Amino acid sequence: MSFDALFRPGRIGTVDIRNRVLKSPNSTATANMDGTISQRTVDHYRRLGEGGVGLIMTEYTYVDEDASKAIHNQPGMSRHEHIAGWGWLVDEVHATGARIGLQLAHGGRQKFLGTAPIKSASSSSWDYVEAIAGVIPEPLTVDEIDEIVAAFGAAALRAYKARFDLVEVHAGHGYMITNFLSPHTNSRTDDYGGSFANRSRILIRIVDAIRAEVPREFPLSVRVSVTDYEPDGIPIEETVELCRMLEAHGVDVIHASGGHHDLMEWEVSPWFNGRAPHRWGWEKIKPAVSIPVIGSGSLVAPELANEIIESGSADFVSLGRAMLADPDWARKAQAGRQLEITPCIRCNDGCLHRGLDKGRSVGCTVNPSVAEEGTFPILPTHVVKRVAVVGGGPAGLRSAAILSDRGHRVRLFESDELGGMLLHARGSTVKQDIAALVDHLVYEVEHRDVEVVRARATAADLRASGVDAVIVATGAPLREADFPIADEVNAVAAVHVRADAPLHGRVVVIGGGLQGCETALRIAEMGGTEVTVLEQQDSLLTGDEVPYDVMKLPLFLDRAGVRVRTGARVNAVNADGVVVAQDDREEVVAADTVVLALGRRPASADLADELRAAGIDVHVIGSAQRPGRVYDAIHTAFFASRLV
Repeated sequence: MSFDALFRPGRIGTVDIRNRVLKSPNSTATANMDGTISQRTVDHYRRLGEGGVGLIMTEYTYVDEDASKAIHNQPGMSRHEHIAGWGWLVDEVHATGARIGLQLAHGGRQKFLGTAPIKSASSSSWDYVEAIAGVIPEPLTVDEIDEIVAAFGAAALRAYKARFDLVEVHAGHGYMITNFLSPHTNSRTDDYGGSFANRSRILIRIVDAIRAEVPREFPLSVRVSVTDYEPDGIPIEETVELCRMLEAHGVDVIHASGGHHDLMEWEVSPWFNGRAPHRWGWEKIKPAVSIPVIGSGSLVAPELANEIIESGSADFVSLGRAMLADPDWARKAQAGRQLEITPCIRCNDGCLHRGLDKGRSVGCTVNPSVAEEGTFPILPTHVVKRVAVVGGGPAGLRSAAILSDRGHRVRLFESDELGGMLLHARGSTVKQDIAALVDHLVYEVEHRDVEVVRARATAADLRASGVDAVIVATGAPLREADFPIADEVNAVAAVHVRADAPLHGRVVVIGGGLQGCETALRIAEMGGTEVTVLEQQDSLLTGDEVPYDVMKLPLFLDRAGVRVRTGARVNAVNADGVVVAQDDREEVVAADTVVLALGRRPASADLADELRAAGIDVHVIGSAQRPGRVYDAIHTAFFASRLV
């Protein structure tokens, strides 16, 4: 497939860009604690440039030493001493042929550090940050506003001196400038509150301050949220007028995204939200301005990104997490090799939950090397071995591909269809990102020198074949029901619910963990169903879940018309339905189909133990090691396969 529109040259202000693909700002938390640039930061951005992207927008960068720093190990441009490190990084990126811009920001009420002072338009607090240390925002004084305006101007001048190609002001996603723009967070009664003209005043002043500090030919971008999606927040009509004003004040490009951190389903859209959620908004901005518009937000697939450019929906596309998943996204798309792209699955597990949220640097579920570029290369082996991979799920598929790349002779044993427990995603819109990952993993094996054996491998077979090493990737067995199920009941395991065999009528899903909730969503989108989820705990998603799923997935279940009953213990399933005990009484929930989403239990170690006893090198990966998520499958496969 050709993606020619994506790879037409573009231009922002005076800067020529080799294609229409931008790397959107993602916090990496790889800078030094004083905001200076580290080797890890340089390696990360250089690797992105090598991947063929046209323009890299660096992660949000603080502008002053007071309250603008929002997160641990965030880079700064608040002092003269910051220029040298950024200049080093700029030169490294320019050597790849990519352009690079610096995004300037003030954390406002979204100061994830939680430490005083937190400065915002008003004292309106975000409970997530307030819970960290009990600090609530202090409304900025007019004098402090003047200082912040000057700080943005001074930071932009430093960016110019560091030889960035452009500079961007972050005026979206719930940070300080958005705190002023949105009535939801701005209750001021002075010249910076109330009317739209007042609420936009600080941003216009910042733009004017930057234009006064840097040459006119130095391009200026502003990133906006088309709306914050709050009922009392920023209306799209104001955003459109704001963009007109920004152009009149010398802004060269609008970078359009959406949402804020309290509504993460819009800012960092998860798998259960649609792709390109802000398209409707930037398509209202584009005809109102004559400068380019960058579309941003879950544009993970090249066919989608190309269509946006080809249709004139936006002038550039901005991809964030997609290029954490695969820094070669642009190069592979340009060559028409989209199945080679490691797709972002929008799980927010590696980048946020196990990464930044834990005080670590950014990570990625499907790319263990992100923020560690060059540290874990896949190198040719010095000793070619005969390696058996037992299991064709995500862990086994990734392991087989890596082992083949290293030069080993690989046999992959799988008696069923390749893809394992992720096969349920195929054909489902709500799970399209996981389906893309399955297609990619299978493609990577089928296009390598891997022998796929359609059989179940026993320890005796493996010993007899003379293998040198075995990767056990057999997954974890499904947990069995601890209640009776009558033979005549139409009962199916959640992992076997597929779009190509849609369910109908009344469907009861037993189990309100992630498996049960995602299955309920998939069934609801089939149409012609009434879906009920039964969970014996007092709330859904009580396991070791990604918190963004816990916070937002129930809302999407509700929107899809899925009924949820918590505190409901299942006693039996019979021809009449599911017998449920709740509040000291028993009742029957009628069902035409019962779906069992009871999770998984630990796998047996018998195969690994028998092989080890025979002196064979064994590595247990994925859920065969411990029931987990896609992150665990990919990461254990990656690191184990480097050791064989």
